[in-house]
Amino acid sequence: MDNSSISEIDQTALLVSHLAQMCMDADNADVTFIVKGEHLPAHRNILAARSEYFRALLYGGLKESKQNEIALDVPVEAFKFLMKYIYTGRLPLKKMKNTDILDILELAHQYGFIDLQTAISDYLCKDICMDNVCYISRTACLLDLNSLSTACYTFMDENASSVLKSDMFRSISYEALCGLLKRTTFFADEVEIFKAVHDWCRFNEAKSDKAEKLYNQVRFMLMSQHDLLNVVRSANVLDPNRLLDIIAEKEKSSELPHRATSLAELTIANDKIKWSPTFSNMLSLNGEIDLGKHIMVNCIRVEKSNGWYKSIDRTYVVEVSVDNQRWSKGVTCTASTANVTVTHFPAGVARYIRVSQVQETYEISVIKAMCQKLKCTCPTGEKSTKW
Repeated sequence: MDNSSISEIDQTALLVSHLAQMCMDADNADVTFIVKGEHLPAHRNILAARSEYFRALLYGGLKESKQNEIALDVPVEAFKFLMKYIYTGRLPLKKMKNTDILDILELAHQYGFIDLQTAISDYLCKDICMDNVCYISRTACLLDLNSLSTACYTFMDENASSVLKSDMFRSISYEALCGLLKRTTFFADEVEIFKAVHDWCRFNEAKSDKAEKLYNQVRFMLMSQHDLLNVVRSANVLDPNRLLDIIAEKEKSSELPHRATSLAELTIANDKIKWSPTFSNMLSLNGEIDLGKHIMVNCIRVEKSNGWYKSIDRTYVVEVSVDNQRWSKGVTCTASTANVTVTHFPAGVARYIRVSQVQETYEISVIKAMCQKLKCTCPTGEKSTKW
């Protein structure tokens, strides 16, 4: 007889089942929590074993350690779910309301259930949608959960116009809204951003100092003079002199604080490239590309056509521009493979790309512009550099 099947007994499921039966059962309970008028019995030893917070509360010499009944000012449904988690280690998140999940997340943070906090945060990162992103971002900012905040901001970046038009936008927190407006990758018409911010301030009755900080995050220089005079001025939120200063600065400024779409990759085929001789060297060509919109870029791949002297290393000089007038300092592409050269640079905004030192127009197959994800610890989740 094989003794391997009986050499170790594992009845974990049975243990969890028995502990689950004790959850909020008055039998042998030695403490009762009073939450929103409901009496919820519990067991000190189990709570203390599961949480440093409850250990300090129930055995740390505080007044609660001598009380049989302890009043808590927390959401009752969320606390019940937390109690079930304490006794079983399980939570059926898919069957729960988002409001309860967010309340549990706050309790997990408050009571030091770090593993539960991480698990809920990971779940919410994958469950973000238009109906809940503003509520989730509120909690993420409140608890300083960077990964969850970044996931919310990324979703709002990708759906900027829809987010601004949604009634849910009014529920975004002040802190989350500040972080969102700072993002270069929150790309929408600036006049629509202004209208949404203005509506948020009125709906939430924002105090003057907070409203001023929000309006200062709006990039008025990206708005047309028509919108500045007919939309912003009529809202009566800017001093007339400030408005005139913006118009004057916009007219003389050589660089605007553009917002840009963040794309994983944008491929430009050869027939979309405009070729012209290099002014300083008539034997080489320049290829210029109008992307049609501002995008965040930190990497460009130049791929040669099949059969184009793969054995010969080729280098190209890549430049980018936001207005087709002021170009960045050229960056030399380095060989990645026989037919691909790649250049990396600090992330920034671009609409135009220029590739020089090309010998023949058919030498290039495609050019790929991308913004590769970088590890970032800043609250807005972005790294940006002016060109």
